[in-house]
Amino acid sequence: MEGLLVKKIGFVGLGASNFELLKYIRSTYPEWECLISEQGKVHEEYRAYLEDEGIFFEQDGHTEKILESDFFVMSPGISPRSAIGRRIISSGKPVTTELEFSLKELKKRKKGVFIGITGTNGKTTTTSMLGHIMKEKGLNVFVGGNIGVPLATAMKDDYDFYVLEVSSFQLNWFDSKEPVFHLSSVLNVAEDHLDYHGTFSEYLAQKKKIITLTSEYSILQEDLVNKFDIQRNAHIVPFSLKGKGLLSVKDGIMNFHKVRLDLTRYITTRHNWENALVAIALAHFSGISVFDALEKLVSYKYPRHRLMKVETIEGVCYIDDSKATNAHAVVKALENFQPSDIVLILAGKGKDESFNELLPRLKMLKKVIIIGDELGLVEKLDHDISYEVVDNMKQAVEKAHKAALAGNVVLFSPGGSSFDRYRNYKERGEDFINEVKNLRKTAGMMR
Repeated sequence: MEGLLVKKIGFVGLGASNFELLKYIRSTYPEWECLISEQGKVHEEYRAYLEDEGIFFEQDGHTEKILESDFFVMSPGISPRSAIGRRIISSGKPVTTELEFSLKELKKRKKGVFIGITGTNGKTTTTSMLGHIMKEKGLNVFVGGNIGVPLATAMKDDYDFYVLEVSSFQLNWFDSKEPVFHLSSVLNVAEDHLDYHGTFSEYLAQKKKIITLTSEYSILQEDLVNKFDIQRNAHIVPFSLKGKGLLSVKDGIMNFHKVRLDLTRYITTRHNWENALVAIALAHFSGISVFDALEKLVSYKYPRHRLMKVETIEGVCYIDDSKATNAHAVVKALENFQPSDIVLILAGKGKDESFNELLPRLKMLKKVIIIGDELGLVEKLDHDISYEVVDNMKQAVEKAHKAALAGNVVLFSPGGSSFDRYRNYKERGEDFINEVKNLRKTAGMMR
């Protein structure tokens, strides 16, 4: 790190991102001693590398050894409220993340435009949309960050644009005082990850960080200007969901200054109109015309497990929205259908949310099915909500099938993290898909 005398660098957690950065540091700063501390087991492939390189590592918990480091690279998933998080903060030593370290290293080259996209929901879609637009234009672009491809993997190449998904976990450990992004966006902010951040105000504060880390334009929802308590200036580009202002969208019609675009020609889901609006606006500030940007979205393929149609069985449409890991995402999904036609399947591990935004909408649905109760939702349900608690995905799909009629929608939009029963939301979504496919074989016998 610039201006810091480094002898020992401590990696707290060794996931894919930190492992990629470790390899870069070993080749670029061989004089630094690397220490590795992992709460669980070190991945077998990573362990072999550590042993071959003679790098100190500990697993199954953190000891005093890691605190000998001069500065720390944190795995973003480690909460500042955790025992090791608190100890590192109290040490007063510098802290960074793979993303922040890689940004600073790349910016030394004085080449490339860095774009950061955050928000409670829609980060991955908007990031991949913008990346797709740029690639279709023939631009040399890296797409990664929290989206699953560590920025450290881009160090060996030179790109003209870096489009990066940025999470609140990553922002939490950012220590930069100078801007690291040229452009950024905060799509939306709603209750999420309160088990990690402690309070909604703290979660909001982490999302706000990306604005101060941006040198050119930050695009954010109109209501966030007030929530963040920031001054309106040329640096801030607010967008409205009511069809008003310089940048807005309403009923699928996007307005950008004097330009009017009909997003419904290519995009059917309401929340993706918002995602497309931001992707097109960021493309504009990157030198791509809004007309070109929209045209390139025609060939965009949405990531799996996001309002993805699985099957239509006996006139009932089954939708996989496993990526909906908080209540706000479920609300956004529900907006795409007639409430009285929906049989909703909820599941997952809760994040200490209040569910205040979701609860009134549940009353309007045909039925709600909940897998287990690790969401912590059942005790909040009113007697006028039609719901049933089941034990597993198979039971949930079968109960939903019995409740739904032709023309209805069975929507699997869990509202919680997947870590109660699955390794990730993808595995959970595939389980839903498999159970729906199994249902097709037996549906006629179940009525």
